[in-house]
Amino acid sequence: MKQSLTAMALCLTVWLSIPVAFAAPHGGGGGNFGGRGANSFSNNDDGFFNRADNDGFSLQDLQERRRAREERGFQRLKQLKWQTGYTMPQHYRSDRYKVDYDDYNLPKPARGQQWYKVNSDYLLINDDNIILQVR
Repeated sequence: MKQSLTAMALCLTVWLSIPVAFAAPHGGGGGNFGGRGANSFSNNDDGFFNRADNDGFSLQDLQERRRAREERGFQRLKQLKWQTGYTMPQHYRSDRYKVDYDDYNLPKPARGQQWYKVNSDYLLINDDNIILQVR
């Protein structure tokens, strides 16, 4: 009885591990995404996988692309036309955009409301991050 249970457990383990043995590495193999095949990764001396030089993108290129994409997003946020009822974007919800109403001659906010200065606009925001007033 014990031998048969052990044999069944061993068979089940082998059967469940077969799909794992045929799995492609992350980012390579499988579908040929972006022209990168299974051979586009190489193992260096410290055990980490690095993208091969033949795919045309270096780490600096990727970082520059990311920085440019973030800058474009920031420029788009600067062009926002604020309207009451809109939700304030997450990017502007930090304390660095909060202002004191007395310093800028703004009306006193009610409980649960806060003034924010974004670019040259003053926004009155409630606890649900909804824009209540634009000045």
